[in-house]
Amino acid sequence: MFRLSWPTRRLVTSLVVCVHLAASVDGAAAACLGTTAAAEPWRGATTFDATGRAAARFIPPELYSGAPWNGDRAMQLRPMSVTRKPQHPHDHPPITITAPHPAPDRPDLATLHRTRHSARKGVVSQVFRINERGDGLGRISDDRRGRSREMEECFKFPLGEWRQGEERRCRGSVIRIIELDFEHACVAHSLKFRWNDEGTYIFSPGLGLVSVDGRDE
Repeated sequence: MFRLSWPTRRLVTSLVVCVHLAASVDGAAAACLGTTAAAEPWRGATTFDATGRAAARFIPPELYSGAPWNGDRAMQLRPMSVTRKPQHPHDHPPITITAPHPAPDRPDLATLHRTRHSARKGVVSQVFRINERGDGLGRISDDRRGRSREMEECFKFPLGEWRQGEERRCRGSVIRIIELDFEHACVAHSLKFRWNDEGTYIFSPGLGLVSVDGRDE
């Protein structure tokens, strides 16, 4: 039986490993290409520095909900109705977001409704509005376990123009940008930030909330 010499066997093994690695990398790149391309219209919302790192970014309400965005920078709640399920933690329930809705006591105020079915808290229904500064979504009501509370939260999610590493405070709320524009799980132009030192959140275009470490209040 024909036997290859040891140096030849090593060479063949190395070639096989290289082929498998190349196929794996190419496959991953191809898998990412489709998802990344879908988020490409979002690139125009970010200003990059000389090194290619995100320096400033316009954040629309559609990044929060996962609804499609047409690039309109008017700070308003455009029509949306989406249901998305975060990837992390794996047992996080789906989230349904609809807008705009008139506030009960102020028909001129547009609000966003967010609902999820929590195993621990039952149905959690929250109502958000764009704050008076135009730089975030904040809750005006929170209903869980059948108990509703009125709120004047400044922001739970950043909106408008923000910079990499920026931290803002408003009426007891603190948002710190960790990654202003990065690729997460093959989706370009994702956003990562810390809220009130209680949770770290990642939002991606077309998906909304994809990851939360801490409490999803």
